[in-house]
Amino acid sequence: MGKTLTSSIDVAGANALRAVDYLRVSTEDQAKGYGVAYTSKKTARYIERKGWNHVGTYTDEGVSGSLEAHERGDLKRLMEDAHREPRPFDMVVVNEGRAIGRTGRAFWRWVWDLEELGIFVAVVKDDYDNSTASGRSKMRKGADYAEEERENIRSRTQGGIQEKAEDGGFPGGQARYGYRIANQGKKGEQKLVIDECDGEENCSRMSPCTTLHEGVVLRRARVFAVKFRGNWRKVALSLNAEGLLNRSGKPWSHANIRARLMNEDLLNGRFIFRNVKNAELGPDGRPVWGESIVMELDPMFTPDEVAELRRATVKPARATAGPGRVYSLSGRIMSPCGKHYVGATRADATTRHYRCTGKAEAYPGAPTCSCSQIDAGGVQKWAWTEVCKLLGDAERLRAMAEEWVGTTVGQNVDLSSRLAELDQHIAEQNDTIDVTTVVVTKRELRKGRSPKEAEAAVERAVKPLLEELAQLEKTREEVAAWQAEVAMGEERAKNLQALAEMAHRRLEELSDEQQQEFMELLNIRIKVTGPHPPMRKGLLCSVAEWFRKHGRPVPTLTDEAWDRAVQSARFPGGSLTARQKGGLAPRVVLEAFLEKARTGARWPELDTKYGSTGLRGHWRRWTASGLWEELMGALETCEGMPPAEPHPLPPMEMSGEVRPGVILAASGGSDRHRHVRASDPLAAACCSSGRPSPAVGRWWSSPGGRSARAGT
Repeated sequence: MGKTLTSSIDVAGANALRAVDYLRVSTEDQAKGYGVAYTSKKTARYIERKGWNHVGTYTDEGVSGSLEAHERGDLKRLMEDAHREPRPFDMVVVNEGRAIGRTGRAFWRWVWDLEELGIFVAVVKDDYDNSTASGRSKMRKGADYAEEERENIRSRTQGGIQEKAEDGGFPGGQARYGYRIANQGKKGEQKLVIDECDGEENCSRMSPCTTLHEGVVLRRARVFAVKFRGNWRKVALSLNAEGLLNRSGKPWSHANIRARLMNEDLLNGRFIFRNVKNAELGPDGRPVWGESIVMELDPMFTPDEVAELRRATVKPARATAGPGRVYSLSGRIMSPCGKHYVGATRADATTRHYRCTGKAEAYPGAPTCSCSQIDAGGVQKWAWTEVCKLLGDAERLRAMAEEWVGTTVGQNVDLSSRLAELDQHIAEQNDTIDVTTVVVTKRELRKGRSPKEAEAAVERAVKPLLEELAQLEKTREEVAAWQAEVAMGEERAKNLQALAEMAHRRLEELSDEQQQEFMELLNIRIKVTGPHPPMRKGLLCSVAEWFRKHGRPVPTLTDEAWDRAVQSARFPGGSLTARQKGGLAPRVVLEAFLEKARTGARWPELDTKYGSTGLRGHWRRWTASGLWEELMGALETCEGMPPAEPHPLPPMEMSGEVRPGVILAASGGSDRHRHVRASDPLAAACCSSGRPSPAVGRWWSSPGGRSARAGT
């Protein structure tokens, strides 16, 4: 590998190397004043000093070093440019090794991918690059140091916060509503107290208090909640009318005041630090940075006041949704106003719909959106049809698998060669340690040192060698894990094939509840992209309803089809002329009926278009006499279009994620796939394990590379 790297640099010959600089600074570095401008000066001077041609700059400002290349905007662009032909640059210059990445995975993936392309990375600090063996050794140390530094910073910060909470002090952040931080600025003495007038700080005992204390607001809200028996809209209106606004100075909404007042921690007079509901959890389900700590606070209300509040606000349990009342897309449809749709049909309603949450007042009297309701049955049927199309298309799923496996950062890296190279380095390092141990021991004994002194000398001599060995072994573990992940590509393809086979057999048979589970697994997202068609009021279109009931398309009335209809119905006079003055020819009448079935147009609209006042009467006579059934029997084999939907849908786009292992497990696929291997990065093991998936699948869209669309 070393020869390959060196020769790649030599290819440039006498010509100056072309260099780009990659400038990544975290938010923390920006706060310290080490922004992009500071970093770019250093990289530009370095490139100039080396005699390289500066041909470009890529910048990721305020981006974490733990993110991989495809998760950083400009680094992703850099990698895409690096794969172009002819090669656009030879060197990527960074100011520090941690700019490459703060984790081994983020560090090596894109560095090695560049190496395979003959492009190398140079680090301004310590002046090295990975085109030589010594440079690669320094880069390994830099990667190890960056990750160790990241963990140390997190450990020190989180450990200090944990210690403060264990001592009973407020660990930091914003105070809970209703409380304030006492002794703020005094190290070790900060604590939460009820926010009420005490004659200190912003309050004065000599004049009326002008501060809006949050404790006063909550106590007044409790009085209103009891008075209005849990009508939170009236509670919010009353608070706003009295000028008792929320912390940001805005009017209360009913949801906001209910969440504040009915918070269990508030009612129980406590503050939970590292609550398992919000804290970062480890594999054992416990907080990573320390145990949860319950801190007792002065209670806002007396036990009797809490009991009274609970009694006044208790609501009878809602009846569970019956058959056909499942809203599988609730919260998954984004409205034009930026909010989302939820199922909101009343229990006594005969139809179901989705309602935009923008119609809910931000506070009583606030303006609301004008988004139209969406028919629940129609949009759910459309979405499920698109899902079935995707999961039933084996070729498309296979193409998706190749796409997301192939676009993995580092796809060009020969991982077997990397492992072999690392194994060789590890073996050589072990030999060096053994030789050093023997040589130093003999030397110290010749000098008359005691065995204990000789052992100490050996430890000092081999310490840096052991540290480098540990770095090599750690890198090897990461590469081996990376190789195992890449090897899962074949298994993913098999899972996708099984998914396609299962889709043909089972998806269309799933119940509404099962469809809802699938929508969650696929993380379906729908965006309304245009205005909603006018909603039809009153009775459904009887002509379109006939075609929907019989499951037939609306036939296209060609001359050939009409001849067939005439032979069946035996219209007098050839059926091309009106039977009475001012009337319509039978063919025109039939065309009007078929247009109504396709479009859902109203009878008056058709009368105006066709110059008639009796189309509705024609429909009644044709259906009563059996003529309509006779004509449709003659046209049964004709091609046509689907009838108009009873409730038209707006234009929409749909996207989601495909995680084949998860879907197969949840859908009860073949035994081979029912329990997905834990090593599959796209699966969550068995669906009943509760363990979250370590990686998400690929976003998909409808056939043709366009988003799935409904409406017109």
